[in-house]
Amino acid sequence: MIVLGLDPGPANSGICVYDNRERRVIEAHKALPTDEALYVLDIYAGRSALVAIERVQSYGIAGASLLRTAEVGGMLHQCASNLGLDVVWLYRREVLRGLDVTGKGNRDSLVRQRLIEIHGGDRASAVGTKAKPGPLYGVSSHAWQALSVAVVAGMEAGA
Repeated sequence: MIVLGLDPGPANSGICVYDNRERRVIEAHKALPTDEALYVLDIYAGRSALVAIERVQSYGIAGASLLRTAEVGGMLHQCASNLGLDVVWLYRREVLRGLDVTGKGNRDSLVRQRLIEIHGGDRASAVGTKAKPGPLYGVSSHAWQALSVAVVAGMEAGA
């Protein structure tokens, strides 16, 4: 099963297209403008794909950036639904729990490390190089968060 993991942002979104059976990244985008993110969804319409979107959560502070991110997430959800794709929302805490990431500190780095462990154990095996790409080759910045959403959604879907 192909899983499109989306990490929406107020202006740009991280997207990772992940083959859950092969456990390999097909394509990764660290910061696509919303219209280009919608185009990626359109490319996968009609395929057996699951779209997983990280849902924003406010802890008492809701600024313009958070509200715009929620709007973008809703727009991506609606577009994917209209294209006939299955869509799930995942809160950040669900992603952390799904990857068994605990503790304090920089959780983004802990998520990245956990994804590397799952896909080869060390960065050289999991990410690789241009000459010898690993299953996570090309993932950077916000694409790591999108990948984490895709991996957890794929595990939950049982594919």
